[in-house]
Amino acid sequence: MKHFVWILLFAASVATMSAAEYSYVWSDEFPNYKSQIPSSDFTTGDGLFRFTSEKANGVSGPQFGADSKAGLLLRLYADNTLRIESLKAAKITSITFVIGGNGHYQLTTLSPSNGAMGEPYLGKDATDTFREYRLFWTGDTRDVTFTVGHSCVYGIDCTEQGKEGEPGTCMTKQMIITTTDGGQGIEQVQSDNVQCTKVVRDGQLLIEKNGKLYNAQGAEIR
Repeated sequence: MKHFVWILLFAASVATMSAAEYSYVWSDEFPNYKSQIPSSDFTTGDGLFRFTSEKANGVSGPQFGADSKAGLLLRLYADNTLRIESLKAAKITSITFVIGGNGHYQLTTLSPSNGAMGEPYLGKDATDTFREYRLFWTGDTRDVTFTVGHSCVYGIDCTEQGKEGEPGTCMTKQMIITTTDGGQGIEQVQSDNVQCTKVVRDGQLLIEKNGKLYNAQGAEIR
């Protein structure tokens, strides 16, 4: 299930600037994965982002697979690559890789083609029950490619079990992507003297102008 968080910053006589957050839980994106495993290359159901994964220099290629604890995992192995593209005007400013289930055993680093990785979170989920590691990327781009590290760095195999030299993995159960507006934006929708009204529909903040609805990127909603 995708959740949209719209953050609006207001200043006197200055119209809105916006950011949007999109959360993709793979078990929700692909509810029939047990009978129809999706390809590891796909476009999100809302049409906003394209994911392209490659075996690259790895021994094993990327794949989706079920996990008894974490549901569906997008499994990336040592030296694989994952490209994430914004298909709309918005630029990607942050990506959170939520690691679940078997992904904790040999978790490694990610090397981005642009932007930078932050300090990982190596803890538990909100219920304090299951391990739920997170890797964080920040940048300002419409296109970024991540290369999976060759060896285990953060996983419990190499940090707790003494299994040094194990091949690295990055297995996400969820990804959270934040964007900024890259189109005309609400500030341009509201830039003239025509009366505009803010409308919330299906959890999204929209602007109504001249009988038409526009989203936070300034695109008309049909």
